[in-house]
Amino acid sequence: MFSNLVRPLLNALNYHQMLKRAEQGDAEVQNRLGGMYALGSYVDQDYEKALLWYTKAAEQGYAPSQTSLGEMYEYGQGTPKNNDKAFSWYQKAAMQGDPYAQNALGWMYEKGNGVTQNFSEATHWYRRAAMQGHADAEFNLGVMYDFGKGIRQDYAEAYEWYRKAAEQGSAPAQAALGLLYVEGYGVDRDTNQAMYWYQKAAEQGYPLAQTWMGDLYETKKNPYQAIYWYDLAARQGEPIALTNLGLNFGIGQNIAKDPIIAYALLTMAIDAGNDEAQEIRDTIVKEMNTFQINEANILKKDETKLWHRIESVISQLPVE
Repeated sequence: MFSNLVRPLLNALNYHQMLKRAEQGDAEVQNRLGGMYALGSYVDQDYEKALLWYTKAAEQGYAPSQTSLGEMYEYGQGTPKNNDKAFSWYQKAAMQGDPYAQNALGWMYEKGNGVTQNFSEATHWYRRAAMQGHADAEFNLGVMYDFGKGIRQDYAEAYEWYRKAAEQGSAPAQAALGLLYVEGYGVDRDTNQAMYWYQKAAEQGYPLAQTWMGDLYETKKNPYQAIYWYDLAARQGEPIALTNLGLNFGIGQNIAKDPIIAYALLTMAIDAGNDEAQEIRDTIVKEMNTFQINEANILKKDETKLWHRIESVISQLPVE
């Protein structure tokens, strides 16, 4: 009880001490205040005040604030989105060796945001951040090697960078590493290792890994586990999982045939940009009447009802 009364008072006193030091020009404290307002930590969340304090510190050359300011301009927090300003602040921090800014700068070069697209420059900055152990940059550098973007394609190098990021818990890297094991690119083909890394990413809720888990279980002739993972990924809108789950319902493969559910899922996959889903739906719709199509369209608009209906079917499947 006593501590609950004292803690707010101590926080208030600490805040006023910080505010005084920030107003006197202490860049590190200004950065901390910016972080407090950005996160709503001990104060009400206020992006405009976060922007104010980050700017004060950034203008003194404080790299962490320059990075945070770049993020605020990139994502439009407390200010309209402005990729040019985001790039400028990331660049200032990156030149000082900040790995978060270096990775962000690489991303802007890769996507052509706030600067002319340049894969070589993207690779350069990803490498500088990755050499400091930044997991996102390690993954991004792996992607550049994997697809030969701005650098010679090299699956062995891609594997090494994915592995570094995966071991730090990066779900995208874990999934990518699993795929290399499935394909045998840069490493000996090993479905057990693939499953190991897919599962680590899938259990973090990464939808692409959940989809690939489903694919791997299909090859292992374990259809019910495949459906389980497709369902988890589809609920997050992953287009391949939506397509695969829709196909299972459409043809009654290892699950009760339900063309209405199939049509709804496949339409969602089409909306998400999956061309294969269009072909499958065109086949399934030939066996449907107007009433069923209308019901499917209604179900698609009421996702809570759709997933409840799907769950009632999947819950009846045998556990393997």
